[in-house]
Amino acid sequence: MSRRKSVSTNILEKLVQQQEQPSKDFQKATEEFLKHCKIKGLSPDTVKFYDKELKGLSRALVEIEISLKDLRILKTNDIESWIEYMLEKKRAISSINARMRAGRTFMNYCLKKDYIERNPFDGVSQLKKRHTVGATFTKKQLNKLLDAPDITQFVGLRDLAIMLTFAHVGLRLKELCSLKVQDISFEGNGEVIIQQAKNRYARRVPMTKRLRTVLKAYVAERGLLEETDALFVSVENAPINARTVQERLKHYGVVSKVENEVPVSPHAFRRTFCRLKVEAGVNLFVLQRLTGHSDLEMLQRYVQIYGKDLEQAIEKGFE
Repeated sequence: MSRRKSVSTNILEKLVQQQEQPSKDFQKATEEFLKHCKIKGLSPDTVKFYDKELKGLSRALVEIEISLKDLRILKTNDIESWIEYMLEKKRAISSINARMRAGRTFMNYCLKKDYIERNPFDGVSQLKKRHTVGATFTKKQLNKLLDAPDITQFVGLRDLAIMLTFAHVGLRLKELCSLKVQDISFEGNGEVIIQQAKNRYARRVPMTKRLRTVLKAYVAERGLLEETDALFVSVENAPINARTVQERLKHYGVVSKVENEVPVSPHAFRRTFCRLKVEAGVNLFVLQRLTGHSDLEMLQRYVQIYGKDLEQAIEKGFE
């Protein structure tokens, strides 16, 4: 009998503790989580990602009539219902998976804060998606793009320097826009130091001979500016923004007619950089250091598609 009383007492105490603990709604917990992310030192882009995805998650949960007033009542089957709803609305698998990653991280935070007893995302796997590599430029298309700017004008020389930096360094759009004059060096063969990397690890990329020549000419034309130390600037000497870069690339895509064959974008240059390096037989770990990929998964896709080992192996065994 004493054992039965002990068990009953423990259950009762647990129920009392749950009743005493105030409920936490989704919105308030999200605000606390985002504040925690900022204090933790996460990048503004990462905080913005969590904010955007959690807002989208909460809107969809409300649309399928799942209450968010008390996080404790949110269960795994609610998350599964949300996934089904997203698929019915033809949402991209990559978008659903991104939202799931944000939701899982957020709920882990809530679990540590004792707002919930179990993460409702536990047991819910990421959706499988088809692994593809986006469009890349052929060498002929790349040369057409690089031949398009009028380098007798400042804008044309700047735009050639931008496209050549994308093509020969393989950096991301944000990384290019954040480059400072002091991030490049012409000593020796020259190098580009990428400070504002996505994975938060700065990296060094040596310059090709052509990039060194073009960048050196552009920097001389840019001159010394008191207004900014941004490497790439507008004719008004303001740091060039991402939208302008995208628009200029599209412009040259249309002028060169490459846009009719391949969408011209900063990431198409980056993918082309990876493809050409893989085709040239560059070691995968070296390529990872050059591109700043956090893992090898994406680069392995390039190897599977563009690696020359298949051509070298196909005739073996039939000789």
